[in-house]
Amino acid sequence: MLRTLDGGAHWQALHVPGAEALDFRDIEGFSADRAVVLSIGPGADSRIYRTEDGGRSWQLALQNADPRAFFDCMAFRGERGWMLGDPVDGAFQLHATNDGGRTWVLQPGAMPTARKDEAAFAASGTCIATTPWGGRMIVGGGGAARAYVDAADAAEPGTAGDANLDASWSAYATPMPARVPAAGIFSAAPAGGDMLLVGGDFEHEAAPGSAALAQRREDGSLVVSGLPDPRGYRSGVACAGDVQPRCIAVGPSGVDVLIDGRWQALSDTGYDAIDVAGNVGWASGDKGRVARIEIGAKAPASE
Repeated sequence: MLRTLDGGAHWQALHVPGAEALDFRDIEGFSADRAVVLSIGPGADSRIYRTEDGGRSWQLALQNADPRAFFDCMAFRGERGWMLGDPVDGAFQLHATNDGGRTWVLQPGAMPTARKDEAAFAASGTCIATTPWGGRMIVGGGGAARAYVDAADAAEPGTAGDANLDASWSAYATPMPARVPAAGIFSAAPAGGDMLLVGGDFEHEAAPGSAALAQRREDGSLVVSGLPDPRGYRSGVACAGDVQPRCIAVGPSGVDVLIDGRWQALSDTGYDAIDVAGNVGWASGDKGRVARIEIGAKAPASE
């Protein structure tokens, strides 16, 4: 892991003692010093660590004890957070925290039944996301490319997810293709008042990817419409702005920006994950590659 305090001019390498062999896929920062990180893998390799001193020390907050389970991704709204795991006994696992990731509780019975071979993708840590209308969304693939939203989405904005950790969820079909074990929806992100979904097939990285827009109806249900395909499989997406959001999608074959409903090439360099802070996007890839992307009214510029 890497940490910067000056906008990317200088970087500090962080190490979690005893976790050198783990595969970290998600990090959620609360301040310059407080963060939680998620490692993935079968059995005990799936873990969550937390730091309160900028990475000088780490505490193990959660370790998977079920050999059937596999952690995938996290999302937070303030101190409230949720961690998604692949289906066990036919349903996705959902852990929740009320204290910024210090303690986690499995929410039994919260998810609807998963289809055969349906799972989430841990590629970028963004298979669960908070929504603009105050709820949460889960996306996946394999046996089905569906989007799940919690019933609390029907509440007033800002209250969903803060009232009931055991809220029920509804599943919605999408026009995005699925294939076991490699194709489906990999990432979801708020895009103005909607949710943008991207994906593809990680076994065919250069083949056209897939994308869709999920919009919330007045009754709280969703309508999911297909968008033009990005150039290749895209594992992560993030957006800046509320009225006319600019969205950046990344994948091993390059980076695209969504402008006026169509994807335009931004870079042919591959990245795996992206997040946005203000009008700056941060993309990460293999071999420690990091890109800073300025997102403005015009087409974004990568550095």
